[in-house]
Amino acid sequence: MIIFEKVRWRNFLSTGNTYTEVDLLSAKTNLIVGANGAGKSTILDALTFSLFGKPFRKINKPMLPNSINEKDCVVEVEFSKGPNRFKIIRGIRPNRFEIYQNDVMLDQSSHVADYQKHLEQTILKMNYKSFTQIVVLGSSTFVPFMRLPTSQRREIIEDILDIQIFSVMNTVLKDKVRTASDEMKDFDYKADLAEEKISMQKQFIGSICQQRHSTIEDKKEKVNFLIAESGDLEKKVEDAIAYRDDHVGAGSKLKTLNNLKGKIQQKFSAHKKQHQFFVDNTICPTCSQSITEELKANKVDSILKSIKELQVGFEEMDVAIKLEEERDEVFHNYNKAIAQYNADVQNTQKQIQEYQEEIETLQNEKNDSIEAEEKLVYLENEYSKLKKQMYSIKEDKNTLLAASILLKDNGIKTRIIKRYLPVMNKLINQHLQNLEFYVNFNLDENFEETIKSRYRDSFSYESFSEGEKARIDIALLLTWRAVAKLKNSVDTNILILDEIFDGSLDAGGTSELGWILRNFDDNTNVFVISHKETLEGKFERTLNVEKVKNYSVIRESVLQLA
Repeated sequence: MIIFEKVRWRNFLSTGNTYTEVDLLSAKTNLIVGANGAGKSTILDALTFSLFGKPFRKINKPMLPNSINEKDCVVEVEFSKGPNRFKIIRGIRPNRFEIYQNDVMLDQSSHVADYQKHLEQTILKMNYKSFTQIVVLGSSTFVPFMRLPTSQRREIIEDILDIQIFSVMNTVLKDKVRTASDEMKDFDYKADLAEEKISMQKQFIGSICQQRHSTIEDKKEKVNFLIAESGDLEKKVEDAIAYRDDHVGAGSKLKTLNNLKGKIQQKFSAHKKQHQFFVDNTICPTCSQSITEELKANKVDSILKSIKELQVGFEEMDVAIKLEEERDEVFHNYNKAIAQYNADVQNTQKQIQEYQEEIETLQNEKNDSIEAEEKLVYLENEYSKLKKQMYSIKEDKNTLLAASILLKDNGIKTRIIKRYLPVMNKLINQHLQNLEFYVNFNLDENFEETIKSRYRDSFSYESFSEGEKARIDIALLLTWRAVAKLKNSVDTNILILDEIFDGSLDAGGTSELGWILRNFDDNTNVFVISHKETLEGKFERTLNVEKVKNYSVIRESVLQLA
């Protein structure tokens, strides 16, 4: 339970620079009375401003500081909740918002909105709307429960029943569902990408195998070609050797013929000298004997005959030498050809060996494909992990969707509301009877009213007079307080009725309401704001508000009621 203990303010609305303080616990029933414009409702505005950062009445925040001093506007409220004591301080010019728990100021590192959120959700467990429906009733700016839109009625009931958490949970679930959907899209993209990588890797492995096979077959064809070529070369070598052997000895024979040719040349030269000698000489130079003509003629004829024979032999020798030179050249050419053929054979055999080794290497070497296959296995494992994660996320999403359905307005919250509606309706009708308003009032799960008289005539809230509406509003307020206390969602000692006795309630209603307020539970401190001085003497404490030198001043009087 929240026990509001005191509220104090200065330079707030029509209050001056001196603190005005109101003890909220000193009396069970309190009357705040004064003329119009005196500042009676200032306490209500100060309380709501300190708690929620805005006044109860429709007053713009810049208008809250005193119009004379225009600064140092401060409002403070002190309350306890269980073993903890709290103080809230708000200020304007300068701006100030401080929360103290057991005299220690809470961390202000967060944004003001978060600071306020912490105050409402964690400490007060109520917001402005629930505060105005449970703690306050009245004033011209206040919108009664029955005049609120259906959605706002539901918000208030959810606050009272402390089931707003389901709406928060539903919002969180929606965010998680959205996150799960985004994750599913991300995983779908990753899965598609993984499938594409696996397909490309399989194609790559296939291309490696195909390329290896194609290379091996190509090299085999080259080996076969080279083997055939080597056979052709070896046949050429054999043919060249056989043909070359036919010309063996041409070199030695040529040498012999050249030697003979030299000898013939020598003899030919000697015979020519002899011939010239006998032609030129008639006396022998050695023996000085005369050379007869007959001898000369015989010698010359003989020499000429020999020269002629030598000439024929020389020509035949030239022919024979030329033939042998040709045969020797053919021999040497075939030797060169045989050497070249043998070199070609060796080169071909070497190429064959190299290709065969390459083929063997290609057939035995699988490192590249092994690496590619290992990568394929890795990609398939990663894809399998993705599929498991996708399945898990999908399961989580389905679970969240199922939970979200339960947390919708027509789900678990409606079930809880349906359970409490009979209690609410019973309390409402009890309070209406206490106020001598004898109708059967019922709210349905959509918070639409059904009102029937004792004669079963049907009515609506708007069909009643202002006085009758006031009775309904009071009955609802008292009911919401009772239900909130029952649920321990909003349980507070403060009840403020702003000008309820001034307008629509007749004498009977006023009397009955006064009796209800006086017989309220002992933990409730009731504050009635009114300009009716006739109410004085009916409350334990009266706070008279009046203007002194343009500033609102409170004068307190206490009455011991019988």
